[in-house]
Amino acid sequence: MDGLNPSRVRVEADGTAAALVRHLIDSQQHHDPTDDSTAITARFDEGKVRLDDGRVLRPDDTVTAGEFLWFYRRPAPERPVPGELRELHRSPRLLVVDKPPFMSTLPRGQHITETAVVRARRQFGIDTLSPAHRLDRLTRGVLLFTTRQDVRGAYQRLFEAREVRKTYEAVTEVPEGWLPLLQDAPTSDGARPLLPVPAGAFAADSPAGLHPAPTVEEPWVLRHHMVKLRGRMATYLTQDAPNAETRVTGVRLERPAMTPLGTTDTVATPGADAPWRLVWTLEPQSGRTHQLRVNMRLFGVPIIADPLYGELSDAALWDVDQPMPFVPAVADEDFSRPMGLTGVKMMFTDPFSGELQAFRTSYRADDF
Repeated sequence: MDGLNPSRVRVEADGTAAALVRHLIDSQQHHDPTDDSTAITARFDEGKVRLDDGRVLRPDDTVTAGEFLWFYRRPAPERPVPGELRELHRSPRLLVVDKPPFMSTLPRGQHITETAVVRARRQFGIDTLSPAHRLDRLTRGVLLFTTRQDVRGAYQRLFEAREVRKTYEAVTEVPEGWLPLLQDAPTSDGARPLLPVPAGAFAADSPAGLHPAPTVEEPWVLRHHMVKLRGRMATYLTQDAPNAETRVTGVRLERPAMTPLGTTDTVATPGADAPWRLVWTLEPQSGRTHQLRVNMRLFGVPIIADPLYGELSDAALWDVDQPMPFVPAVADEDFSRPMGLTGVKMMFTDPFSGELQAFRTSYRADDF
């Protein structure tokens, strides 16, 4: 219904269908305050309250404990997320889009209608769209949907098996001492500049030292053990065997555009006095929560406009009991300051055609 899937809820006690729907709506944490008795009656009139077997219910029908009730919720009004989903590719099986920042992939908690899947169903008129993977709410870039239920599993298995090569770009400040080294590169003999890397950036026990700038052929490999606990905002690190791996395949200097993301599609040319930023090309080999954000924090240069790791203390990176920084509520987020992380490219072998598929973002690194 208007991009939303029906809810399936197990009934805990016998009751009439109307009373049970009323109870379920009232117990919903984020529901539309106008979802009154008239709106409930309309659901029944339209045949939108059913049992698992598809039987349409009337308001006074009795539903017994243990049965599953299907109905459509009406979520509370949400703050509109700026930007549109930009179509990158469409086929009978797939829709690939650029997701803007601040938009969750799937409904969760207070994010329901302002999510990529609901917005995409409405924008493209395809009610059967389903994301084959997730892109974090604050991250923008390439997001893949399946258009049919019968193909969704095959594409989801590609992501679960790590058979999709994903490339990200992270924008940070330039680490101390790197600017003159990168501005002078490449040297006449083609040698890569030696960049000072802080202790712990490559691994928990890695020492500080000089390392040749990363390339696709000779990437930096970052291996850490990352833990994300429910209820703790930030991921933290331990000395255990690594469970997260990221390859840094390039770094380059950029100057940011003068026009903030979300105000216009026209990108202004930066002036000569605009601050230099560093764009890191990253290929995660695992999918730990906040993995790339933690990787950049370990280099001492959090991703631009990262509301959590930009303020996280060094101690909180390693000690689960350290306090978390203040992070603005969703209603107070500044949409003109998106986090500088973009899913720029995705490659995989299509499980149906056997062809190599490659999709690239339309976002630019200097939009930040």
